[in-house]
Amino acid sequence: MNRTWQIRRETVAQPDGQRRWDRAYQLLLRWAADAVVAPAPTIAQEETDAHCPVCPSVNQPAATDPHD
Repeated sequence: MNRTWQIRRETVAQPDGQRRWDRAYQLLLRWAADAVVAPAPTIAQEETDAHCPVCPSVNQPAATDPHD
């Protein structure tokens, strides 16, 4: 039993539709203006520490003693 469906779409005017659209548009404009004005966050430069105990080498040979 196959049914044939018909979909009808129509616009329905809402009494406060214009006011809601205006409010949404104003919020969108404010959001876009805030995004342009806000400065991008700065990324702090890493500092080098000559007295750091961490070895700069990544590829160390495997230790034979598991407690090393």
